[in-house]
Amino acid sequence: MKLWSSFDQDYILKRLTSLYEEGVTINFWQSNDDVREDYQAKFTGVTSEKCSIKLTAETAPLYTRIAPLSPIFFHYPAGDLIFKKDIFKLENGGISFKTPSEIRCRDRRSVERFNYKYPDYKNISYTLEDSEEIINDIIIDISLRGLAFVIDAKKKDKYQLGTKIYIRSITDQELPTKHEAKVASVNRYHVKGEGLQNHLLRIGLEFTQTLESVTYDSIGSLVKKRQNKLKGFDTKFFNGLNPDDYEKQLAVIYSKNPQLAANINESVEDIDRLRYMTIDMKREFFLEFSLDLMACALRMSSKELINELLSEVTDGVREEFLEKYDQPKPASAINKAQDELRKFIREKEKDGSFVLSPKSFVKYV
Repeated sequence: MKLWSSFDQDYILKRLTSLYEEGVTINFWQSNDDVREDYQAKFTGVTSEKCSIKLTAETAPLYTRIAPLSPIFFHYPAGDLIFKKDIFKLENGGISFKTPSEIRCRDRRSVERFNYKYPDYKNISYTLEDSEEIINDIIIDISLRGLAFVIDAKKKDKYQLGTKIYIRSITDQELPTKHEAKVASVNRYHVKGEGLQNHLLRIGLEFTQTLESVTYDSIGSLVKKRQNKLKGFDTKFFNGLNPDDYEKQLAVIYSKNPQLAANINESVEDIDRLRYMTIDMKREFFLEFSLDLMACALRMSSKELINELLSEVTDGVREEFLEKYDQPKPASAINKAQDELRKFIREKEKDGSFVLSPKSFVKYV
């Protein structure tokens, strides 16, 4: 999953106005002297010029801790929206600030979807359930897990949510015979520069079985792209602990040094939040943090976390990490590396680069 930025003032105003009208609770935080303070609030007003919020009853007693000269990061988990304000005003138990010129949103798709231009004329040939009639339509996007095409709105009754579709062929793609999919969404089709089209519908499909690969080539694209289904990584190397093995190893450490065992256990729980990183966060993580320290710090971590971290990295990085990860380390070295990793995570959370929360993620196909 990726983060993307929007500078569209109409879109930003629409998103923030929606949060205000729905009365939802948003999170915000501020870091001072490496101490992060977390708060919750609700919008009390949104205009094209100014926004205002008021702390919830639970966090209102913390109002006096807000530092007027330190930046604030706002986050709406359910809507995957993040923005930052360096300048704001504390007034009447609340905060006011200029309506942000940029917001960052999280792409909630679990895999990247390639978008076609309508003149590409990429075709899908299929039949609907309980029918042998072959239908042809124009595809507008595709991924390993699904695609979307456009139909005449007059035909909408045939495309109810959950309707099964059997795909015979897709331009440029290799498919199993009569590949099955189901209708996952039906929305009016939006044409850039023209808005929503009343006479056209966008039909979103979810494949019953994920494709092994898709290729992408569009008008204006410089290179042909290919997306492959993720393969499991080489299990001949050590690749994390299952719960029973973790308890056994922790017990051994505890018998020799109870405090060290407690420190490691606390760090393992904190570091486990890395499973909620987006693709962009992972890229930043692997580029900026030492692979040797990473392998050492994660030595007591779960198989699930390791699998999640390595799920979207290159084969070369995965192999190099697993080779380092396969080397046993003393408990004291593991704990020291954990401290370095936790420090790195705190710094990234402080500047807003990382938002590690399970509530931030609703995955789409």
